[in-house]
Amino acid sequence: MTFFTGGPRERPLFPVPEQELFAFNGRHWTDVPRESIVPAVLPLTQQLGRSDRTVIALRAAEVWPEAVTLRITVYSRDSLTDEPGEGLIDHRRKTDYNALLIGVLFADGSRASSETISVPSAAQPEGPVLRAQAIGGTRFAVEHEVFLWPLPPAGPLKLVVQWLDRGIPETLTTLDGGAIHAAAKDAGEIWPGLGKRQAQGLPVRRVGRSVAISPDWGPAVVAEDPLPNE
Repeated sequence: MTFFTGGPRERPLFPVPEQELFAFNGRHWTDVPRESIVPAVLPLTQQLGRSDRTVIALRAAEVWPEAVTLRITVYSRDSLTDEPGEGLIDHRRKTDYNALLIGVLFADGSRASSETISVPSAAQPEGPVLRAQAIGGTRFAVEHEVFLWPLPPAGPLKLVVQWLDRGIPETLTTLDGGAIHAAAKDAGEIWPGLGKRQAQGLPVRRVGRSVAISPDWGPAVVAEDPLPNE
């Protein structure tokens, strides 16, 4: 007797070509290697801010080799939003200081917050990067992932929240930056020795919506898509 009783199903007549996973070659200050690393999880559950009808809570910290993602959920007794997927922390435009804000202060004095417009940088930034995005929930409990790069140094990591529209003043919570940094060693690499992605051995250049592959980075030009006639 087996637990799973169903037999194998037939394979599709026209199978989708298999894709191969390559080593992470992204910028560590813009993303984390989700496909090849299992992060260390610290259960840092605690309240970050509170009013009569709203609570901002830290649920956990996921620690990656070079960054940390904070799992933050906002709870409310009344409806927070009709679209939980859009989130409550919006730093894609000019700051609304009555809205939900979040920031961090490292032990060395460097800081980052949702006051700044979130635009991924091609070059490595000089200071910390904080970027918040919604990851789901309901209209009464909206979940966020707050990406923070680099890993904090040893010493206090101060996490600050504010939401004036909801009656939550600037509230500071101190975390152990050293413990977060040390946990990075426990992030597990799933596929050691993955190869790097190659573009047929040639560099790839993108111009407009066209892609050119050439043996060098010289001045060769690929025309933009033509503009429509006026």
